[in-house]
Amino acid sequence: MVTDLHKPERVTGWVLAGVLFFHLVLVRVSAGTMLLAAVVLFVGAILRGRRILVPSWMGRVLLLLGVALVAAVPSGVHPTVVLGGMAGVAGAMFLLRPVTPARGLKVLLCILVTLTAIILKPYETVGAAFVVLDVVVLLVLAEQIHRPPEAVLSLWVSLMRSLRVVVPVAIVVTMVFWLFPNLSIYTPPAFTGFSGGGVLNPGVTAELIQSRRVALVARFSRDQEIPPAGDLYWRGQVLENNEGLRWSRVGASFDRARSLQQTAPQPDGTGWRYSQEMMSNRGGIVPALDHAVFVEASRDGQDVAVLDIGGAVLTAVGVGPLKLDVASSADRVADAPLPLVSDGATYVPKEIWENPDIAEIAGRVVPPARSTTENLAALADYLRDSGFVYTRRPGRMPDLARFLVKQRRGFCEHYAAAAANLLRLGGVPARIVTGYRGGEWNPWLRTITVRDSEAHAWVEAWDAPSQRWLRFDPTDSVAPDLTAQLEREMDSDRWPWYRLALSYGSAAATSANARVEEIFTRVSSSEVWGYLPPILAGFYLLAALGWLIRNHRKRSASGPASAAILVREDLERRAARFSRPRRAGETPLAWLERLRRAATGPAETDALDEFVKDYERGVYRANGPDVSSELRMGAKRLCHIWKTSPSGV
Repeated sequence: MVTDLHKPERVTGWVLAGVLFFHLVLVRVSAGTMLLAAVVLFVGAILRGRRILVPSWMGRVLLLLGVALVAAVPSGVHPTVVLGGMAGVAGAMFLLRPVTPARGLKVLLCILVTLTAIILKPYETVGAAFVVLDVVVLLVLAEQIHRPPEAVLSLWVSLMRSLRVVVPVAIVVTMVFWLFPNLSIYTPPAFTGFSGGGVLNPGVTAELIQSRRVALVARFSRDQEIPPAGDLYWRGQVLENNEGLRWSRVGASFDRARSLQQTAPQPDGTGWRYSQEMMSNRGGIVPALDHAVFVEASRDGQDVAVLDIGGAVLTAVGVGPLKLDVASSADRVADAPLPLVSDGATYVPKEIWENPDIAEIAGRVVPPARSTTENLAALADYLRDSGFVYTRRPGRMPDLARFLVKQRRGFCEHYAAAAANLLRLGGVPARIVTGYRGGEWNPWLRTITVRDSEAHAWVEAWDAPSQRWLRFDPTDSVAPDLTAQLEREMDSDRWPWYRLALSYGSAAATSANARVEEIFTRVSSSEVWGYLPPILAGFYLLAALGWLIRNHRKRSASGPASAAILVREDLERRAARFSRPRRAGETPLAWLERLRRAATGPAETDALDEFVKDYERGVYRANGPDVSSELRMGAKRLCHIWKTSPSGV
């Protein structure tokens, strides 16, 4: 009996299409890839509804063409996004034909690949909760795909069955996201100036803070006081070339005052001594606690030169992880502005000082007649009382005038650029410093972990009487809650009990990992380690040989009947692909008889008769002959017939 496409199959097809398209949206593939996937999914739904099947060869050709089209993308697209797009288009191509169990699993595999691309893509937007929920949905879909039509289960039963897998998956996923907060293999090209470009563009830092990659880990000894929250500024680069909202670093050819000393200073209560680790250093800027006066660095046990290029900006020689011993001073930086560098740090672009709105604000807030400290206080009051809003998604910012007069919404980089320009208009030499602020404090390990998400930009203004650069953070005026939050984060006495427990667990895991690494290093450095590879290779060869002998004996002892059953089970798996699955509770002979009654032609009827006859001889006859070869030929003949016959039973 030839039947139409079952309603559950149609529903499953639509659900798979929707889930697949939703994942493609999260991957943020190109517009062409999204359009191609949408068209294929829509056409596939129409074809499945009308029982029009695309030939197998045409489906393979379309699959290859679709994947090739997605692969032919501009070089600027990240590989994980391309991978997600290719998986999405492949899943859409699979849905051009009926949703059989095998084809449905292929679509689910494509969805899993897109989920992986979502996690690994630049600036991932998903977390542990999304992954766990996604796994629940995929497990329910997998159960629905493999469930026979007559086996009716409620959604609640499906969810309860899925919990057997979801609970351990949730634990593992949560631990992975906790231990490795940034699973992205992508490193932002604009690393707040740390990549070597030395440029601050609006939106660069706002993008960087979406990454949870660890930038550095600072460790303080038990007898060393921890810097207060107000001094947790990790100095990176100094930017003095002013282009409005865009700032850049000048070259290193100028003779600037250096702050690094040859020997470590004696503790005097005005600074901090700590060790620092950087797992990712590309031979560029080395951020350190503002500001470093002594640094000793090593890489793989070898000393590394760290240079002071002026403005207390440090750079390391070579590429790779760094371990540093740092001494930082709480004193202000004393390198005076150079006349040849941005007009002594007072240059302002013409379109800014000619703008009447900006000129009015500067004349009112930072008049030249006042001192630097008075202008900084007035500028802080202006930012605090003028309706400015701190946001990580300020939108498009064309110029400084629009930001100050109309939009008044921005991130730290916007406020730093605005404050530096206003100070320069008031005759105060000013520059921008990029780096990090804050960090994650662990009282058990006495470490501060600084991540990309702590990227920050602030301002330094030159104070002529004291001959020092004064730090001014305009973000504090706009969002004072950020400073209060940082103070709470650094005060472990104010943490709730679960935060202390989590911090202690992290410390215990880190200590255990360090002990394991120490033991592994000790073992790997011994002479016995050299004999381990051949011993393991011999063990694997013996295990493989034993496995082959065991399988050979098992096949030899199984007899003709078991061989015939294996062929029939293989035919069942292949028949499910052609919408001819064996139903729950149905015996093999009853299933074959049902297929015979629903045969589409005499060729299929004859092939089924021959297969049943050989199967009965090999399985049910005492001391029956070995008919496995005949059964394999019959199964091959049936699959060839089913491939050209679209109907199912």
